[in-house]
Amino acid sequence: MKITGIELDAVHVNHRGDWVFVHVLTDAGIRGLGEMRSGNKYAAQLSALRDLGEAVTGRDPRHIEAIASHDTRTKAELYALSALEQALWDILGKSLNAPVHALLGGPCRDEIRLYANINRATTDRSPSGFAKNAEVAVAQGFDAVKLAPFDGLPVANSAKDAVKGIACMRAVRDAIGPDIDLLVDCHNRFTARGAVEVADELRALDLFWFEQPTSEKSLENCLAVKDQCGLTIAGGEQRGRREEWVEVVENRSMDIPMPDVTVVGGIGELKKIGDMLHAWGLPTAPHGPFGPVVIAAGVHAMAALPGFLILEYGWGEVPWRKDLTLPAEEIVNGRIRINNRPGLGVELNAEMVEKHRVDI
Repeated sequence: MKITGIELDAVHVNHRGDWVFVHVLTDAGIRGLGEMRSGNKYAAQLSALRDLGEAVTGRDPRHIEAIASHDTRTKAELYALSALEQALWDILGKSLNAPVHALLGGPCRDEIRLYANINRATTDRSPSGFAKNAEVAVAQGFDAVKLAPFDGLPVANSAKDAVKGIACMRAVRDAIGPDIDLLVDCHNRFTARGAVEVADELRALDLFWFEQPTSEKSLENCLAVKDQCGLTIAGGEQRGRREEWVEVVENRSMDIPMPDVTVVGGIGELKKIGDMLHAWGLPTAPHGPFGPVVIAAGVHAMAALPGFLILEYGWGEVPWRKDLTLPAEEIVNGRIRINNRPGLGVELNAEMVEKHRVDI
C-alpha cells in the first residue's frame, strides 16, 4: 500500500476559528482521517501539512513509526505531522479491520470521561454568563466543567488584579453545586506571587485542578507555585514530543500533565507520553478543545492507557458538531463509549462539511 496524496477540508466554527481535517489517500482505496490544530491563524501549519503530504507520497502509510520520526524544525511542522499521523493510524486500523485502541494494546476501560470546556462558547464573560453555560453543560450530563475567566488580563501579580475572574469562578460553583468537578485554566496569566494569591481566593471552591497559573518557561516559578498554592496543578498543553516532558517527570513540576494529540506528534506519541507519565506515577488528562476527530483520536489513545484521568471536550461551540461525523458523536452523561469500528471509527459527514465549508 502506498500514499498517493492528501486532501484537506475545513469548516468555520465561530469567532475562535475553524476546524481543519486531513484525508490521507492510498492506492488501496483506503482513506485515513486526521485533524489539525488550527483556530484563526493556521497558514503556517497548513503550508507545512501540504509539504508533508508531498514528502510522504509513495510511502507505505502503515509504517507509522518511520513517518512519525520525520524531523520537525518548527511548531507548525509538528502540528502538521500530528494531524497526518492520526490519519495513518486510521488507515492501519481500517487495513486490519481493527480499532486503533486495539493496535495500541487494547482497551483498559469501556468509556472515556470528558469535562466540558465552556470557555470557547461563552461570549458573555460575566459571572452570570459563565454560570449560565455551566448550568447547561451540567444539565446535559457533564459532571466536570472548565472555564478560563482570566483571559484578557495582563500578567497579574496579585489577586486584586483578578477580581472579576474570581467572581466568575464563584458564580459557577454556586450554579453547579458542590458535587460537580470544577476546573480553571489560567492561561499563564499570573506571576508566581499572583498565582498563589489567586489560589488562596479559590481554595474554598474545591477545584479539581488549577491549570497553568504561571508560565512554564520558568521551572523555578512553576515549582514555587506548586509548592505554595496547595491546589492540584495541571498543564503542559504546549509541550511537544517526549523529550519536552522529561523536565516535568524529573521535577514533578505539575500534578496532572495535559499532552495534546495535535501538538505532540499524534496518537502514537500521545500514548508513549502517557506511558512515560504513568511510569512516574502521573496521570494523563489530554488537552484538545477542538473538533470531533481530535476527540476520536484522544478516545482511542486513552482507551489503551492505564493512567488516563479525563479528556477535554470543547463544549457548546456549534449545535451541528455531533452531526459533522458519521456516525454522529454521541456523549451520554459526559462520557463517550469506546467504539470497536475499524480505525478511528468516524468519517466526516460530507453534507455537513459542505454546509459549513471554508476555503483554505
